[in-house]
Amino acid sequence: MSWNLLTGLLLMAAPPDFSQPLGAPGERAPASVATLVSDGQQLVLDVDVVDATPSAATDDVHSDHVEVWFGLEAPDALMPSRVITTSPAGKLFTVRGKDDPKELEAIRRGTDPGNIDNSERMLKGCDEDDRAARDSLGTSPKRTRVLLGLAHLGFFPDGRAPVLYDLERYPGLSPALGEGDVRYEAQRTATGYHVRAVLQPGALLFVPKDGVRTLRVRVDAIDAGAEGTKETLCSTHPAPKWGDAETLRTVKLAKPLTVKLVEGLPELGQPLPKAPGAKQAFNELPPYFLRTGATWTGVRVERAFPESYQWRICATTLDAVTEYRPQANVFGPPAAFLGEGTARIPVTASSAPTTVYLSRAPGDLRAVLSHDVVETFRFKDGTPGLVERMTEPMMGRYTSGACGGATVVTVQLVRMEKQGPKRKVLMTWNDCGDDVSDGEEHVVAKRPEDAEEDITPKLTWATPGQKLRVTFGPRLTLEATWKPDGSNVKVDKVAAKP
Repeated sequence: MSWNLLTGLLLMAAPPDFSQPLGAPGERAPASVATLVSDGQQLVLDVDVVDATPSAATDDVHSDHVEVWFGLEAPDALMPSRVITTSPAGKLFTVRGKDDPKELEAIRRGTDPGNIDNSERMLKGCDEDDRAARDSLGTSPKRTRVLLGLAHLGFFPDGRAPVLYDLERYPGLSPALGEGDVRYEAQRTATGYHVRAVLQPGALLFVPKDGVRTLRVRVDAIDAGAEGTKETLCSTHPAPKWGDAETLRTVKLAKPLTVKLVEGLPELGQPLPKAPGAKQAFNELPPYFLRTGATWTGVRVERAFPESYQWRICATTLDAVTEYRPQANVFGPPAAFLGEGTARIPVTASSAPTTVYLSRAPGDLRAVLSHDVVETFRFKDGTPGLVERMTEPMMGRYTSGACGGATVVTVQLVRMEKQGPKRKVLMTWNDCGDDVSDGEEHVVAKRPEDAEEDITPKLTWATPGQKLRVTFGPRLTLEATWKPDGSNVKVDKVAAKP
């Protein structure tokens, strides 16, 4: 007996999570049936197809075969499936929540304002910013459908390799089945054929970061018929539509699937821990993960309004238009940062890289996400600590006008406590002025002229974990100190050497 059949038999004793007949228009008593059952690690799919007109065609679409759709519990969980795309960059939009290319074209041409207040701005001579925002939309808008959150698989009566359809429908992402994600075999029967597939979580393509408790399923059987005849489709939904998640039935698994998503983060892929010291960090991780061959990649979709901030007074936002930007988050290998019980996992994303810092002890999980850690240490009581140096535009974004291109630098202390990370600003400065301020916004020093161009001074320890030295060129050094628990931060100048 084959491995697939044996695995299926072991699960047959459990009641199926999903069992539906496959009906066709005009058919009174559907004879084909599909069942699905989970054992907590994998799914077993059985499809018994009644097909009186077997086809010899080998085309992956126009031949006898079974198509299976899997989807996330919430349709459009990542983004709407029906959107507008434009040339040349293939950007994705909706206008007022709809996929109407004519509305987007009207905004692009300026016949629809597309934003809240246009009259006053036109009087201020903001034509250039308005034009830049509209030009950013692209040209030649047309409707398209994306399948983010869906997987579309094909199985065949001759047992050939399974097919993952529609790979071009995942913009910005690279879905791929891994080895062993899908194993199936087909057997001819007296009335047609039977497909049994053993599916690892990777076969779903998209999974929530806290495991799979509920999913959506639709099974279709395509009968190509004899040569010259019209093909027919039998489905577990009475009105199946290609790529429409609403035509997939919701299935709650009696045994939820757990998934190994990220090396060094065993908490992901199963119900997330409720430890307060880690909850916030895990909430900030991508909500879903995508199968990309041998690994999983975090995935989220950023939503933005097309805008132009060339001139601050003319800032244009086309708030009738929403742009969708699928983003992959690639997790790197873990490495200890303060010895046993700690781990640092880099995350690469197109927006900004970040790092997950974890501390584990029995009954005590702590975590924090940080974009720019320059030092790691332990407080006197052993609590892990970080020193972050963050840079951001002074005006929230880079724009025109006084200080419009300025950058603010903040150095702060992070204490990874059991109830969650505590942050305390040590000092801050910017390149629009020479003030250096402490966490209470008191000016503690003036940056010397020879340091004005260097807003990322050298950070070193005067006393590891207790006193941080920040050097702005040869004529200014500041030291930040704090109590053993990270409180009562003080910033003082270091006397220059004679």
